[in-house]
Amino acid sequence: MKYKKLSLVVILLGLLCPPNTNARSKPRPIKPWQTRPPEAKTRSNTVEFVLSYDFSVPGETHRIRFVVLLPRTIPRRQKIFAIKFSPEPLRFFTKNGNDYAEFVFVRPGKRFKVKMNVKARWFRYDLSTARREQKKEPLKTAHLEDFLREEKFIDKNHPLIRQIAENIKGPTETDIIRSVYDYVINNMEYGGSRQKDLGAVKAVQQRKGDCSEYSDLFVALCRAKHIPARTVEGYVTQSSSTAKHVWTEVYLHEYGWVPFDPTLADKRNPWIRRYTFDTLKPVYIYFTHIRNDTVLDNYHLYLASYRGDKIKVKDSIEFR
Repeated sequence: MKYKKLSLVVILLGLLCPPNTNARSKPRPIKPWQTRPPEAKTRSNTVEFVLSYDFSVPGETHRIRFVVLLPRTIPRRQKIFAIKFSPEPLRFFTKNGNDYAEFVFVRPGKRFKVKMNVKARWFRYDLSTARREQKKEPLKTAHLEDFLREEKFIDKNHPLIRQIAENIKGPTETDIIRSVYDYVINNMEYGGSRQKDLGAVKAVQQRKGDCSEYSDLFVALCRAKHIPARTVEGYVTQSSSTAKHVWTEVYLHEYGWVPFDPTLADKRNPWIRRYTFDTLKPVYIYFTHIRNDTVLDNYHLYLASYRGDKIKVKDSIEFR
């Protein structure tokens, strides 16, 4: 996942902002080939993990506002038993189906941490599970329109995307989705060293990327074929790559929303763990399905803004 520079300069993972008395600090990705996160120690479907956000305030910073996404219970995906914070948030709020916690620090110390301890249970859910259960998730048809439109990074109406989509065919809805899935895997190479989101069009042009490019391209092509699709952001609990991850969901009229992960299904991906079109391991922690989250100024997972001198923010996850 990657982040675009704005007029309000942001920092994450030790990247310093230029001096700005009203600057912002925003999350920046760890590339999957740069580090390996600790894996969840348990093999059961119950996991406990701690998300830590380390703040460093070397100068005179008067106020920091920190907003972080919270995982929530999602039927047939995950059950959240408890979330504990240190320190306690100023408030909780919900918008667009997402839950958030907000912290405000006035004249903060030079170094401090925010920790979120989560206990959860996750479930295997994929196309093969959906077929076996034969249960459809209730959803009003009007809500599908948001997942058919063009938006930033998901350029479904671009001539290049439309041309590719026109050549993708299949006798059934599932066959078309499988063809889109195969196209992404066969025409993308896992890798690259970028610091900002590219989107679906540049993913096609450069034929290389990480989970963001794979997912954006997959979703854009599905939407170009008039099939509702969306990206999902969160973490994976067992992986040789970074725990942060982006995958996808597609709305099938027989079953409702079904997850697919073209990134981890690409056999050229060095961290492949036998994921396929039909099957996924129960390792996904869902945080959001909003690609461009206005609460976080269109960035990922959390937002730190500040008034005063530049600061550092470093995030990490530990499975227990």
